[in-house]
Amino acid sequence: MERIVETIQADMAHLTDTLLEEHSVRLYSRGGHFSKSEMIPVYFLMITGCGDPDAYNNFLFDLKGSYLKSGKPFALIDEPISLPRETLMLLSSVDTSSPASVISGLCGLVSVNGDTERTVIAQKALGEMLSKADRDMFTIGGMLALKMTFISRAIGVGGDRIPVILYYGVPSAEDVLFLCFAQRSGFDVLCISPDDAAKDIFDKCPFAAKIQHESLGASHAVMPFPTAPVKAKVSTVAYNAERELDSMLYSGDTMFRAMQFTKISSVVLQTTYDEIDLLWDQEAKYRPGFAVNGDIVTIPVVFAKINGVPGGMAKIGAYWEMIEDLITYKSIYIIKAPAYRTPGLSASRQYAPFHRGKQIDIDGLLRSRLNRYGFLQDHLQRMIFEKAQAIIDDGLLIMDSEQETVDYVMHVALNLNERILRLLQQYDFTKEIPKAIVVDTIEDPFSKLECTQLLMLSYLGFDVLIFAPSGYRDIETYVSERAFETHNAGEYTYGLKAPKFKIPTVPRQRRKQQKGLFGGLFKKGR
Repeated sequence: MERIVETIQADMAHLTDTLLEEHSVRLYSRGGHFSKSEMIPVYFLMITGCGDPDAYNNFLFDLKGSYLKSGKPFALIDEPISLPRETLMLLSSVDTSSPASVISGLCGLVSVNGDTERTVIAQKALGEMLSKADRDMFTIGGMLALKMTFISRAIGVGGDRIPVILYYGVPSAEDVLFLCFAQRSGFDVLCISPDDAAKDIFDKCPFAAKIQHESLGASHAVMPFPTAPVKAKVSTVAYNAERELDSMLYSGDTMFRAMQFTKISSVVLQTTYDEIDLLWDQEAKYRPGFAVNGDIVTIPVVFAKINGVPGGMAKIGAYWEMIEDLITYKSIYIIKAPAYRTPGLSASRQYAPFHRGKQIDIDGLLRSRLNRYGFLQDHLQRMIFEKAQAIIDDGLLIMDSEQETVDYVMHVALNLNERILRLLQQYDFTKEIPKAIVVDTIEDPFSKLECTQLLMLSYLGFDVLIFAPSGYRDIETYVSERAFETHNAGEYTYGLKAPKFKIPTVPRQRRKQQKGLFGGLFKKGR
C-alpha cells in the first residue's frame, strides 16, 4: 500500500516542540486513524517578518540546534544550491523524444538516498507537478529531480524519521518549486524569512496552496543565518502568558488590540447617499469590506462628492448644520480657496534623484534630507511613500504627463501638514476613521495640487467628503471618477459663503433632535 503525504498545521505557541514531533506522535495526536506505513504527516510552514532582532537571531540559532540534536535528517539552505558537474551530466541520459518520455526520464533520476518507498512518492509527486507545468518541463524537472537526489544524499534520508528542509531567506521562483516538491515528497519544509517578499513569491506558485503562513512582525532585510546566540531580553512567565493570551484573542478577524496593524490598503465604498450618514460614525472594523490579510488591514473609506443643497436656499441653515455635525474631533475642515500654486520646476529637480520613471526609490527617500518625517514611527514614514507609489501605479490622476504625475504626487507626499501627520500618528486602523471635509462654494475648479492632496488622504485611509452646493466641476477635473462617488443631493445653489467651523475637541456625540434633520437631508432629489 502506497503511503500518502498529508500536510498538517503547526502549533505556533509551541513551535519547536511541534516541529520535532516524531512520526508516530503526529499520527497519535491527530486521532491515530493511520499507521506510519499509511501516512506521512508533514509541516509546510512559512514564517515571515522579524520582531526583536536579538530574539529573532536566537530563535533561528536554537531552532537549528534543536534539529541537529534530535537526529532528524536535516538540511539548512541559506544560499542557492550548487549542483556538482557530474550530477548535471545525468540529464543527458533523459529521452526527450516526447513529453511523456521526458517526464518518465526525469522522474527516473529521483533517488531519495536509497529510501525506496520515499523515492516512489517523490517520483509520483514530480510527475504530477510536471504534468501541470506551463514552462519548459526539461529545465524545471531536471533541476527538481537532481536537487532532491543531491540534498537527500547530503542529509542522510532513510528510516521512519521525517526529513526536514529549513530554507532561510527570500527564495527564487525555482527555489519555491523545489520546496513544494520536497513537501509533496514527505519532507517537513520550513521557509523562514524576515523579509515579507518571500510570501509574494509563494503566493505566485500554484503548488504552494497548502502552506501555513505566520508573521513575526514587520518586514526586515535578510540577515546572515546566525552562527552564535546573542545577549537578549529574557521574558518573565507573566509576560509570556500575556503574549499567549494576546495571540489567542487577537489572531483572528474579530478582536484587535490597540494599534495592532502597521500596514493598510484602503478601498472606496460604493454607497447610496442615504448610507453616508449611517456609515460616518462606524469604526473601520464594522464597515462592509473590512478585511485582515496577514499583517495588512483593508479599510473601507468614504470618498464622495455631494452636489447641491437639499431643499435649496430655503434649507441652507440646516445644510450648514449638517456639515458642522459631520466634523469630528479627528477631522480636517477645508473651505475651498483660489487655486494653489504648483510645485514648479525646482521640485522636479529635487525629486529627480529619488525616482526612475514611475518608480519611487522609497528607501533612498526615507534616508534623504527631503524626508522631514523623521519624528514619526518608521512604518508611518514608509506608508506615506508607499501610498504615493500606489497613486502613481493606479493611474487615477489625470495629468499631462507621467513626469508631472510623479512630481505632484511626490510633492504632496513630502509636504503633508502637521494636522494630517498627527491624525496619522493617532490612527488605529481598525477603529475610528479620520475625516477630511471640503466645502467648495467658488467657481475655480480644484487645482492639480488640491486633487492630488485629496486622493492621497483617501489612500491614507481618510474618509473624504466634498460638498459642492453649485455642482460645478472640481475634483473630477484631475481625478478619475473611478476614484470617488458622486451624489446629487438637491438644488444647485450659488453665491454661498461657507462658515468657518471649529474642529471639536471631543468625540462626536449625536444629538437626538438631529435624527429627524438627517433623515430629511440625506434624501435624493430634495
